[in-house]
Amino acid sequence: MIPTPHQIVRNLVDNPNCVIFDVGANHGQSTEIYRVLFEGSTIHAFEPQRAAFETMKRRIGGLERVYLNQIALGEQVGSAQLHVTTHAESSSLLPLNADSWWAQALDIRQSGTETVAVDTIDRYCAERAIAAIDFLKLDVQGFEPECLRGAARMLAERRIGVIQAEIVYHRIYQRATRFTDIETLLDPYGYRLYTLFNVHVGDGNGELLYLDAVLTRP
Repeated sequence: MIPTPHQIVRNLVDNPNCVIFDVGANHGQSTEIYRVLFEGSTIHAFEPQRAAFETMKRRIGGLERVYLNQIALGEQVGSAQLHVTTHAESSSLLPLNADSWWAQALDIRQSGTETVAVDTIDRYCAERAIAAIDFLKLDVQGFEPECLRGAARMLAERRIGVIQAEIVYHRIYQRATRFTDIETLLDPYGYRLYTLFNVHVGDGNGELLYLDAVLTRP
């Protein structure tokens, strides 16, 4: 029997008391799942979009060992413009591509912008004395490479274990992401592709739209 994605992650992390970074937490759906998968886990959830963060706070705010952060993670500390869309889960620090047939088919349009705070994984961990991240989940609508560049010290010191990164192949934003973008960043630190799941292709044309890649170190 082929294991489910959640079973794969649980087996790879193999620590009920792990530290998890849920980056791009949206309404806290993944955080709720991780609390079931890893009973003693400590979870740091990051969601910069105002409305989504407020929903997450109402949903899981106050849970033990869950820390909610209304910030984005990136390559450097500062602020940035979040491009809010009519499909809230597609909001990104990257502008939409107006020529994307996929965005047009789903009627995804920019509805505004929000100025959001940006931190790095390295600085966040240093400030809070977080020794290691056992599982790093990145679902930030094309901004995954910037998040990883902001974790250079943690990666170099082998303080990040399993990484799950969404890769948006279709150019729904003004910049697409490829697996090679992620691999080029992580290969120097000894990571290799373990598996792929949540592979989505376009109806009718079969174009690869996005997927999740799981990477591990020996």
